[in-house]
Amino acid sequence: MQQHVYSDRDSAGRSYEALRRIARALDVHSRKLYREYSLTSPQMLCLHTLRLDGQHILSVLSGRLHLGVSTTNGIIDRLEAKGLVLRSRSQEDQRKVFITITPEGEELLDKVPELMRDIYAQAFARLEPEEQLVFSRMLDRLADWLDPAGNKQPYHDLIACPETNYQPNRPGGHTIGLE
Repeated sequence: MQQHVYSDRDSAGRSYEALRRIARALDVHSRKLYREYSLTSPQMLCLHTLRLDGQHILSVLSGRLHLGVSTTNGIIDRLEAKGLVLRSRSQEDQRKVFITITPEGEELLDKVPELMRDIYAQAFARLEPEEQLVFSRMLDRLADWLDPAGNKQPYHDLIACPETNYQPNRPGGHTIGLE
């Protein structure tokens, strides 16, 4: 697979670097959140989603969070162990398990400072309305190209990309490469 080397002067290079800076800001925010509250950003996003939407079943919640079902299940396990969410079986269909935020989870959300999403919204609001519309449409298109399944299919933790080969490059070799 031939790779294109981007310069800082071309649009693809600049936009990629901007995305990396945004990813870094998310990472820094997430680390601070964990240090101060022992929660990860996905855990906080899960609590916020449950507060906003009410109860969810796991598959719907994972779709709302854009995470794999098993990843979301692990998040719920940890939140449940902390007493921040509660699982309960549906009375009508015992196979369905509902997840709801507990009063302790609500209380924690009231104590935690702004989510990175809120900080992003404040920065985004600085753009002119026309720029906001164009930018959001362009990001949607780019996201669709990078994740063609989007919300149309359940999220799984496996990366489905036919061009990717995660097998050793040679028999007995220890390197993992891309073809």
